[in-house]
Amino acid sequence: MGETRLTWCRHGECMVPLVATVAGGHLTSLTANDALPSGRGGTCGLCTASVGASADPRRLKRPRRRTASGWEEVDWATAIKEIGAKLKEIRGQSGPRALATYAGAPVGPNSRGLTRTLAWTLGLGSPNLFTPLSTTGGPWVRAGELMLGHPVALQGDVGRAHYVLLLGSNQAAQGWGPLQAGRVHAGDLTFSRKTKGTKVIAADARSTPLSTGADLHLRIRPGTEVFLLLGLLETIVRNGWHEKQYVQDFTTGWEALAAAVKPWSPERVGPICGVTPEEIAGVALKFARAPMALAHRSAQMLASEHGTLAAWACIALHGITANLLRPGGLYDNKGVFDVHGVVSQLPTAKAPRTRVGDLPLLLLQAPGALLADEVRTPGDGQVRALVSIHGDPARELPGGPKLREALASLDLLVAIDVAENDTTALAHWVLPATHPWEREDLHLHDTSLLPFRETAWTPALSAPPGEARDEAEILADLFGAVGPTIRGGVHGPHLRTLGAWLARTDLAPWEARAVEFSGKTTLGELKEKGTWQGADNDRALWRVSKPDGKVALFPPEIADALARLTPPEAPAGFDRWLQAAAPRDAALRPFDRPDAADPGATLHPDAGFAEGERIRVRTPHGVVETVAHLDATLRPDVVDLPIGYAADVAALLPTDRYDPFTGTPPLAGLPCRVERA
Repeated sequence: MGETRLTWCRHGECMVPLVATVAGGHLTSLTANDALPSGRGGTCGLCTASVGASADPRRLKRPRRRTASGWEEVDWATAIKEIGAKLKEIRGQSGPRALATYAGAPVGPNSRGLTRTLAWTLGLGSPNLFTPLSTTGGPWVRAGELMLGHPVALQGDVGRAHYVLLLGSNQAAQGWGPLQAGRVHAGDLTFSRKTKGTKVIAADARSTPLSTGADLHLRIRPGTEVFLLLGLLETIVRNGWHEKQYVQDFTTGWEALAAAVKPWSPERVGPICGVTPEEIAGVALKFARAPMALAHRSAQMLASEHGTLAAWACIALHGITANLLRPGGLYDNKGVFDVHGVVSQLPTAKAPRTRVGDLPLLLLQAPGALLADEVRTPGDGQVRALVSIHGDPARELPGGPKLREALASLDLLVAIDVAENDTTALAHWVLPATHPWEREDLHLHDTSLLPFRETAWTPALSAPPGEARDEAEILADLFGAVGPTIRGGVHGPHLRTLGAWLARTDLAPWEARAVEFSGKTTLGELKEKGTWQGADNDRALWRVSKPDGKVALFPPEIADALARLTPPEAPAGFDRWLQAAAPRDAALRPFDRPDAADPGATLHPDAGFAEGERIRVRTPHGVVETVAHLDATLRPDVVDLPIGYAADVAALLPTDRYDPFTGTPPLAGLPCRVERA
């Protein structure tokens, strides 16, 4: 029968609580823990696919280094000593900026691994912690900071709203990300539609179960969500449908916003988005008049070079209709462990800036889209060494062959991961890491992303294969071999000192203190019971860090960016638009994805290609080959080719075009064309 233990999914943003069955030291099954409210959404396919992760033949089991004659397995002590010595040598020759880290998405759900990774980079004195934040929720967090005064991932109260606009309707497959965890939202929305007649509007270029069942499906062109939102703002402003008392008492910048959105009428933005002005005006009216309304963001909305503008327009829409920081709209979720005190000490305006692009670090993280040019651009601070942790930058970041050429030119490339990928193939060292099922873990920093007040602890459910180790342990040993940067780091001495200490200390006691500090439970109680469940989150929390305590509807940085906004244009010969920001599942990496999950490229039947035909998708920046799948519900001018699957979609993306606030590459809305292979 085996022993049952409580855990949760850490392969994506769904984070559903699970009941695990363990027999003979091996994980044998996972089922949703529907005894908890957040478990009502059921499991994702990733849970079933990952049960056998520890015994998967693809797993890396021992450290190995590249030699002139091929790969050679070595012991951990040798690997740590030699890698540490090389990192120290490069830093001594070129300074701390020459060292870089890439933390893949699987690092994010691991409180201990994330803390260690941040501390590792701070202690080294380098600004180069590249992460996928800019391509997930970065624009949302940055817009929240500009408007509220602190970096915040405002949550959408999906289950309470009376009118829901889904901006990119693939949320269910993505676990309702980015930065909004939980699988229960779909069920809550269904219940709300049955009991109070909630209306659902889906704005998406393709058909999904959510968009198909919506009251209205706006098949907008990919990457044009910002224009749709501007049209909604202009309509509400022009007709005086805004909540005047709320705007007067709790916001600033109304007059400037009203003037700035005036050029973006539905008549102008309708043709840009591919919908009618009447549809835009109708949505604006109903959104403004609904008792509680929500425009819910998605990866598609944020993953463009206008991602932060789109995020601002979305938050501003809630602000002028009194749906901001209140139930049924957008709310600030404290979570069990409130991270506000930490993130408020990391203002983006005072953060170090990247050498290439001159972009500020967001929550100590640099945009991954800049990595290729940071390696390729000569001069002081040129990146010469990279440590990749649970990531595949060679596949995940813009640049394609140029990026892989850059990675191959590094003096040192270290890959810490569970299985081989394109980056391990280029590495000088490959170090085996543990899978989430093979480590003790704690819901700590990410409880603010959950729809309910809960936290949990899990033991390791399986033993790691071979000599695989947790990344937190690996980084602690590596930092001991490299040592801290005493002088010349980009961060202040207080942050470097704190980072150097956290990079090596035992984090377990501090995790226990953090749980106790929450005032809700203790680590001992969590280890005994598995979870702690509290009441609903406070949806009416008013937490604005601006000096006047009011929401800034139209920050000056946004005003400058909006003044430069122009509609998308396609060069001659490019007659379609690429959508690469619509993942079909919530997997953080291909290893955890079920077999046969490659969706290929989805085209409209009128595109002139046959089902299953080999095709090439070309943008002005690159070309990839894949297989065509036909869908009559897709916009005829769209190619839906999600990143992260078999096709090297990153090769289609530019490295010199990105959101000026966060460095987000244009994953949605690039001009492209399709050719027979």
